[in-house]
Amino acid sequence: MAKSRLSEKALYVERGYGQVEPNHLSAQRTGQIYAQLPAKDDIAVLENGQFVKYNYAEGVVDFEGPGEWMLVFNEVKLYRDHLDYNDFAMIATDYVSRVYSPVGELRGIANARNYQDVVTPADPYEPTSTEDPFTITQWEIPKFMPEGTRMVPRVFKTNVGDIFTTNTIAEQQNDVELGAELVVGDDGYLCLAANAGDNAGDMVWQVVKIYTLPDRQKAVKVMRIA
Repeated sequence: MAKSRLSEKALYVERGYGQVEPNHLSAQRTGQIYAQLPAKDDIAVLENGQFVKYNYAEGVVDFEGPGEWMLVFNEVKLYRDHLDYNDFAMIATDYVSRVYSPVGELRGIANARNYQDVVTPADPYEPTSTEDPFTITQWEIPKFMPEGTRMVPRVFKTNVGDIFTTNTIAEQQNDVELGAELVVGDDGYLCLAANAGDNAGDMVWQVVKIYTLPDRQKAVKVMRIA
């Protein structure tokens, strides 16, 4: 368990990295959850509660693309008993991503072009006719990600009325009051409008409760109001 703040920019955090506790996120019902694009190669860390742009035209997740900000909410994966949620962030040096879909060499097949030759052909009228669901897609060659790709984050589209609890805020605790309005800064962190930079956009989150996370760190509950 982290004893000090590991986040460089989320100053609200007391220990470890920023966290998200979902309270009412519409994407969990609408299916507006995206996890196909790799993070831009100059992004070293993505914390839960940070925001990114889903820049599909460039094929990356970044901070500069068009469209609205998307909430980073990765599955927390911890591999030692003493670790806690605050120990998790998506860190580029911990990941190596190679293909967009788990076919070809990742399934132990020497020659990706002969992939269809080593599985039983699927009968389109019998979904259980093969144990290999990727046969149905007719892909012969896996689509490789750009060389050097590390992270592929999971991001949520948010809507007005969405609510979540977080400490991933680029402000000191004493500067964030009940009723304060937060926007997304150029680096993807929620902050006061005066510190947001030029790329904030129109998204606004209001602090509706001064709260805590399950590990008893101070946090705020925010609701999207614009």
